Amino acid sequence: MTLDLSILLTGFSVFAIAILLVAYLFYLPDMRKSRGGKIACAFLLISLILLQMAHYGYFSRGIDLLSYRAYGMLLMSIPASFFFFARVILIPEVNYEKKDLLHLCAPILSAIIPVSAMPPVAFLFGTAYTCWFARLVLRLRTHSDRFKFEMFFFGLFALMAITALILGLSLPYLDHHIYYTTYANAVSIAMFLIVAALIFFPALLSDILLITELAYAKSKLAGIDTESKVEDLERLMQYEKHFQNENLSLSNLSELMDLTSHQLSELINTHYGYGFPRFVREHRVREAKKLLLAETSASVLSISMMTGFKSQSNFYTAFKEITGLSPGHYRKKYKK
Repeated sequence: MTLDLSILLTGFSVFAIAILLVAYLFYLPDMRKSRGGKIACAFLLISLILLQMAHYGYFSRGIDLLSYRAYGMLLMSIPASFFFFARVILIPEVNYEKKDLLHLCAPILSAIIPVSAMPPVAFLFGTAYTCWFARLVLRLRTHSDRFKFEMFFFGLFALMAITALILGLSLPYLDHHIYYTTYANAVSIAMFLIVAALIFFPALLSDILLITELAYAKSKLAGIDTESKVEDLERLMQYEKHFQNENLSLSNLSELMDLTSHQLSELINTHYGYGFPRFVREHRVREAKKLLLAETSASVLSISMMTGFKSQSNFYTAFKEITGLSPGHYRKKYKK
């Protein structure tokens, strides 16, 4: 039963990683896709696909992967590709320098060091990059309350990296079946969480990009009366109710305020502590709370459409994220 579950999870992860790769390369235009970022992403995800296919080979045919240099080379290549890809995601403008070649040490070493030493060395590199990643994320954490959700996933990935380090260092004393099962399932669970997060929290990627841009960008609000602009923004949202437009975007709202998209984004983040997607969701949910209690005969679906949500599922997700309750539960709890 345990073996069947591991095979199922491993198969799922291969397809999930392939879908993520296609989505990143062809269907996510706003993901700062530089040439270096595309190469790093493709290398990372293809390496993970090959890694999980190798684990599937162990589960289905009993191949002892640790005796093969090719498996060790996969382990050694993943940390460096993770570094190059994560840097593109978390740092808006990346300048490549000669010293960046040092990050290729692990893949180069994989061609010469003993096969038995490769997994522990790979996991040591992986842990070092995880610490670097955590340091960057903690820096971004100070720029948005919205980042609490993302921090849950980043913390979970850090925990999985520590688990991998323990696996790598204890490998000489560990049954190989336990190692393969734990490592393959950890990768599969990570892929499941990423896919689930992107499905249930579609604004996740845009929130991360906005936060990273603010963390590194110089202020674009110099010379602008920010208090007056905040008043204009509240007027547009509270009284003119532009949030009811399901196609409301940062660019068309910034035009109404005579600001650039970057200026409006910075204004919202600095004044409210979260990004534009969360800002719009807050106003839509605030209005939905009023309608749920005032329009008791209106269905939840109709209220979701009245408040600008494109679908009932998006409405449920946003409402529960902000209030902690489903719309129906909220209406039942507070209805007089």
